[in-house]
Amino acid sequence: MKYREPAMERYFSSLPPAVKSYINRSGVEISTYGELMQIGEHFRHSMSAGHGEKS
Repeated sequence: MKYREPAMERYFSSLPPAVKSYINRSGVEISTYGELMQIGEHFRHSMSAGHGEKS
């Protein structure tokens, strides 16, 4: 996924591959850095707790 804001692109690039993949496949429309952070952190914590998909 590409973002217009460099900060959003950097944050997305810093996420684990499984989280990036999940966001990309979800089809969710993310329009702000805050939204991206909330979604990214939610999935990062869910997956690290063993509740998400494994890659």
